[in-house]
Amino acid sequence: MRGLLVAALATVIGCGSKPSKPPLIEDAGVDDGGVELVDLAGRYDRRCVSGDLEACRNLGVMYADGQGVSRDRERSVKLFVQSCSGGHLSACNNLALAYLEGNGVDRQPAKAADTFQRACDGGYKLACRNLGLMLRDGRAVPADLTRAETLLDKACKGGVPLACTNAGDVDAMRAIKGGPARYKEMIAHYKQGCDAGDSTSCRQLGIAYLEGRGLPRSTSAASVWLERACMPDDAVACRLLGIMRLQGAGVPRDPERGRQLLSRACDAKDDEACRTLKALADGAVIPDDAGVVGDGRGSGGPDAKTASGP
Repeated sequence: MRGLLVAALATVIGCGSKPSKPPLIEDAGVDDGGVELVDLAGRYDRRCVSGDLEACRNLGVMYADGQGVSRDRERSVKLFVQSCSGGHLSACNNLALAYLEGNGVDRQPAKAADTFQRACDGGYKLACRNLGLMLRDGRAVPADLTRAETLLDKACKGGVPLACTNAGDVDAMRAIKGGPARYKEMIAHYKQGCDAGDSTSCRQLGIAYLEGRGLPRSTSAASVWLERACMPDDAVACRLLGIMRLQGAGVPRDPERGRQLLSRACDAKDDEACRTLKALADGAVIPDDAGVVGDGRGSGGPDAKTASGP
């Protein structure tokens, strides 16, 4: 079991060569305010006819999802076009998503990108993030990390949830792909993401401390950020912190707490945590002097979870 944390971290980093790909879907949704959906759809219809662009967008969302009305994605697109043409940027974001996914209209990735760009240029930062993710992942358009980085940073500064983590992922990807290391920017983005409540960013900061990537290597500092990530919902952070507790790496050795953290990660469907628990049950021994991350270089890269949001 020597080097257990080494192996655990290698699993994280190895997987990390591919950043998270959260679904490109995010809009303002529909706030029903406690009103029956059928009645709400009727209200939006009347307001839309009278020129309320947000009502048109909301009604489009309801038709797209089949909420309070029969699903009719073609009609939803017409409503998004109507609202977007009137300058409603959130509706432009909905319309771009329809073009991207082919919901109610033929798939038109280039038109989706142009529509996201229009909304982004108008100040709708969520569209900046959606376009940034398209360009980061090469999703239906040629990958362009430089543009993706600019767009995701803009969304991050605009307070869009998860955008700071995405921007940090791009900073890390550029180094992986042989470009200049952008560790300073990566750390800054992950710090912003963590402070905004994204546990993935908190975990990435912990891993950066474990690797000595953009930060001085420090298991004790890593434990602070991994704890911050684990407590809300991050299974990988719980697994790493659990192994650190088992080994006494940067934290007081506490086998019972270590197993609790591994169980938490396993319950959250982290297969590596489940395998580690099985190895412990089979009699594996954790040495006091177990290493942490080998030579500290790892294979680099983020391992951001799939999160809700675009």
